Amino acid sequence: MKTVLLVDDDPATIEAWTICMQEADCDVLCAYDGNAALALLAEHSVDIVVSDWMMPGLGGALLCQTMKNDNSLARIPFLMISGHPHPPAFVSYDGYLQKPVDMETLLSAVNRLCAAKTRPLY
Repeated sequence: MKTVLLVDDDPATIEAWTICMQEADCDVLCAYDGNAALALLAEHSVDIVVSDWMMPGLGGALLCQTMKNDNSLARIPFLMISGHPHPPAFVSYDGYLQKPVDMETLLSAVNRLCAAKTRPLY
């Protein structure tokens, strides 16, 4: 069973994403900004982070950058989601989806990124 960390400042978005992930038999952790996400990551192992780009406080871009610069978090796949048509070029995220996100597309991207993570690197 996958553990997914969902990060978005909009409670309705978190609720929709949570339902989608739970219906796919995922364990779900939720945070409403990047700082709360980092606190959860310090206490829980997750298989993937799904995060909005633009949030008050620590947004998705800085959350991703912080994770990729931390050896204990760098291998966790990061799926960036935003209403902006062009993803941020300065961030090393693993996948990008544009809002509004179809739940089937979201689940497919999560499964693809988690499967890629489990492949051996050689």
